Amino acid sequence: MTLHVRLVSLLLACAIVLPAAAIEFSRKPQAGSADALLSADAAFRLVSVIRDKDAILVNWMIEPGYYLYRQRIAVEAVEAGISLGKPVLPKGIAEHDEHFGDVEIYKTAVELRLPLKAGAPVPTQLRLRWQGCAEAGVCYPPVTRVVDVSPAS
Repeated sequence: MTLHVRLVSLLLACAIVLPAAAIEFSRKPQAGSADALLSADAAFRLVSVIRDKDAILVNWMIEPGYYLYRQRIAVEAVEAGISLGKPVLPKGIAEHDEHFGDVEIYKTAVELRLPLKAGAPVPTQLRLRWQGCAEAGVCYPPVTRVVDVSPAS
């Protein structure tokens, strides 16, 4: 085969293969595949941390196909010497998890209510921890965030 024929064959092969590869590359991953998984921050969006008159309210929105573990949500004050009331969470959906046993989960949204003690100092920052999974069978490592507490408007 001459160099000219090889070059023409190579160009023809590229003309066929590259557009097909570009189409495949541009396709969105199928729901449920590992490539389609959201980041933990996108799957479990912390949408607000607001001080009310007698509590701090922490809200998460949970994307479809994901869930948060009730037992894996925790909160503490960042400032030393500030003690917090016991966090109040709504009842979740009862599930049996192969790793954690009997658990409660949240699938769409959840609000944590952190009662404030009368006359006690109010934290300006909280350290929040949570953990959840995708229904596709992938669990995320625990997430920890330090957040500012906004006053109620």
